[in-house]
Amino acid sequence: MDSIQTCQLECSCGHCGCLVGHGGYTRYVKTSMGKIPLAIRRVQCSLCNATHALLLSGIVPYSQVPLSDHAAIASSYENGMDGMEVMDTNPELSPSQVFYILSLYIRFWRQRLLSERLPLSPVHALTQPCIRLFGRQFMQIKNTRNLLFAPPT
Repeated sequence: MDSIQTCQLECSCGHCGCLVGHGGYTRYVKTSMGKIPLAIRRVQCSLCNATHALLLSGIVPYSQVPLSDHAAIASSYENGMDGMEVMDTNPELSPSQVFYILSLYIRFWRQRLLSERLPLSPVHALTQPCIRLFGRQFMQIKNTRNLLFAPPT
C-alpha cells in the first residue's frame, strides 16, 4: 500500500490528482493464522473534501472476515450445507458470524449474483464485476461508493 501514488488515483467526484494523505487506522482481519492487523491508509480529496480508505481487494468493507471466507460460506449454502464447515479452515470465525454472513448473502447478494450470472468462484473474479455492476464489494452491505484502481507500474 505504501507504493501507491495517491496523486494518480481518481476521487469518487471524478477528479484525478487531488487525493492527499489523511491519516490511517489499524483494522483486524480474522484469518486461519489468527487476527491479522492491517494498516489502512486514508486519503482526502482536496476539491470535494471526501475521505476514502484504501483497501485491498480481498477485504470486505465493514467486515473482519476476509472475502474468501464470505464466498466459501455462500458456496457452502449453494451446495446444500450450512457454512459451518468454513470454521474448520478459519478457527477465528464463530457460528454467529457464519450465520450472519449466510443471512446477508441470502437476503442481499444471492439474487444479485444470479441475475448477473456471476459465479462464486474464483473469488478474486467477484470484485471487479460487483463494483462495476453494484457499486460495492461482494458482501458489502453498507452503501458507500467503491472504486477500483490499477496499481501503478
